[in-house]
Amino acid sequence: MQKVLVWDWPIRMLHWSMVLLFTGLIITGKGDGDNMNWHFYMGYGLSAVIVARILYGFLGSDFAKFKQFIYHPIEIIQYSKALLLGRGKAYLGHNPVGGIMVIVLLLAMTAQWVTGLFTSDEIFWFGPFYGSVSEELSATLSSVHHTLPNVLLALVALHILAVLYHELRFKERLVAAMLHGKKKHPTKLEKHASTPRVGVLLSLGGALAWLVWLWNIPV
Repeated sequence: MQKVLVWDWPIRMLHWSMVLLFTGLIITGKGDGDNMNWHFYMGYGLSAVIVARILYGFLGSDFAKFKQFIYHPIEIIQYSKALLLGRGKAYLGHNPVGGIMVIVLLLAMTAQWVTGLFTSDEIFWFGPFYGSVSEELSATLSSVHHTLPNVLLALVALHILAVLYHELRFKERLVAAMLHGKKKHPTKLEKHASTPRVGVLLSLGGALAWLVWLWNIPV
């Protein structure tokens, strides 16, 4: 078997940035409120990382693109059945179930940071768009923002369990692959994942512009 570069450096950087920021947000969000300033700014950081990941899903390397891991529902169902039976076709990129998990996590985290922009701790900190909506809508968005972390924690736990299942059952070293970017493949491939410079510049540049604009809005 040869090792093939699947996850290029932007994907790995964005993935682990999401892990660190999400962990910090959970800790500061469920704490006593003393670190609410950190919670706000880490939320801004997470929003920028997700913006970059979404843009890179259209402009990035082959295995980073959404079109590479969005499968037909029939294929998703068939693969799910195979997994339950302890079998599963090997995929170099995301498999059908893993692809669905990526989309669900991105959507859920996007809903989390978007609702945070309209939320307040009702003491010192107010989301940048808190005053732009009615109190009723703000209360609804705030309720979603405070409830969704438990859903996200459940999704993250499911994601980790799925990774462990693949590690133990199929000997697929997914954690290591997300560190060095390479996965083993039984056949020789002519093309490895290549990082498009324009895609990186547009994705990271767009995310940075969003972050700078957001950072300069009073809270």
